[in-house]
Amino acid sequence: MNASASAVRRIWRTVAVAGLAFGARDARAQISVSGNPTAMKVTAAVAGSAPTAVSNALTTYSLSTNPVRHFTVTASINSPMPAGVTLNITLAASNGVSVGAVTLSTVAQNVVTGVSKRMFGQVITYTLSATAAAGVVPLQTRIVTLTQINTP
Repeated sequence: MNASASAVRRIWRTVAVAGLAFGARDARAQISVSGNPTAMKVTAAVAGSAPTAVSNALTTYSLSTNPVRHFTVTASINSPMPAGVTLNITLAASNGVSVGAVTLSTVAQNVVTGVSKRMFGQVITYTLSATAAAGVVPLQTRIVTLTQINTP
């Protein structure tokens, strides 16, 4: 997806895996994320089943400017997740269309499309899941990048 430098707005989130710790730095004021979610750790499992996924919906994002036409918001992480561990993100959207849960990877993927005006206080839900094959994963961090792109 091509976009001019002035049309791209990014926000980074730091995510630690095996105790998901979050931190944020806002690269541009047009997209912002509130707060820092608490750490997330997959620790429970029902006998004979995969470990129980954990979710965190303690942060929100806002798009503070009206687009020329429409915005798309993409999400990616800075490095792959460990084998057997998955981090999903879901962005609510009161304006536009949330694509639902997206498995984060190093390739930017659409998470909200067709945004035609500002949105404030939209919930971000992170879900961390693991398979039994993942074993014990030491604490790690990932940076989640949300990018706001003007689209036709």
